[in-house]
Amino acid sequence: MTALILFFSGNINAKEPRRMGMWVVRDQIRTAESIDKIIDFARRNQFTDLFVQVRGRGDALYRSSFVPRAQNMHNQNFDPLQYFLDHAHPHSLKVHAWLNTYLIWSSDDKPQDKNHLLYQHPEWASVDADGIKDVTRKARDFRKINTEGVYLSPLVPEVNEYLIRVVKEIVANYNVDGIHLDYVRYPKNCYDFNETGRKRFKDIYAVDPILLSISDKSFFTGMELKTLETLIEKWADFRRDAITELVIALQNTIDSTRKPIVLSAAVKPDIFEARDHFYQDWGKWLKLDYLDFVVPMNYSTDAEQFESILKKIDPLISKDKIWMGIGVYNQ
Repeated sequence: MTALILFFSGNINAKEPRRMGMWVVRDQIRTAESIDKIIDFARRNQFTDLFVQVRGRGDALYRSSFVPRAQNMHNQNFDPLQYFLDHAHPHSLKVHAWLNTYLIWSSDDKPQDKNHLLYQHPEWASVDADGIKDVTRKARDFRKINTEGVYLSPLVPEVNEYLIRVVKEIVANYNVDGIHLDYVRYPKNCYDFNETGRKRFKDIYAVDPILLSISDKSFFTGMELKTLETLIEKWADFRRDAITELVIALQNTIDSTRKPIVLSAAVKPDIFEARDHFYQDWGKWLKLDYLDFVVPMNYSTDAEQFESILKKIDPLISKDKIWMGIGVYNQ
């Protein structure tokens, strides 16, 4: 079944029932027939949790009042998320709404719906240290620089506000068991130099962060090295904090419903690389209970590399909060 690209299992605790989950990609949930097959497979193979991708590229595979409908749906009246809930819950399968957050597009073919964020708010898109806007790149450009596509900038306040609205609508209208975040990070550490974010940082620290990213530091002549290093770290923290603020806001949004909904995220597996290269501080998120658990995407087929990732995870983090992601597609 092509839908079952990945699976992961939770920590096996003698006091807790074993949890085993499965990511279900958006291309395989467009019809009732394909969803029936997935649920049947999950039931027969004793999966407990289904993470169903209902937001792929800034769109919705559910009913939304403001997010554009996903393209290429066979039946525009079909609601994949509701169908999953109606048919998975009777088999005691938990359903998590899997949402691609900051990543909103990756194809050279532009969205058909003019309400897509690519059209409505191109100024929200991420910008790299060379001043190149994601919205101007082609698919081949993203492959060349090893990123996935057009990202929204976490440094634009309206972006996080929009994503909070997305989650608020889902938890209000659907009886989901969880919200599962993906691409809750930057494309790379050479992002995000969106003009709004740069101005916000400059207003606080009196320095345009673009100057901190270039090799020529002549602008800072006369400044103590320690002061410069502090500014560079402040810029990293500024970007990191913007994503953490989203995670906190989403947890608060879910808590306000008083529903038993968990919040999780698929994350870069190396805890240090995630924090320092993608500004995805999932170790902090877990320690401070901003998330219920994470799924490190530990897809390596090399046993030593796989184990090295495990050893880096902070021993202070409860293993109950780690569901290790394992790649099936590359086995």
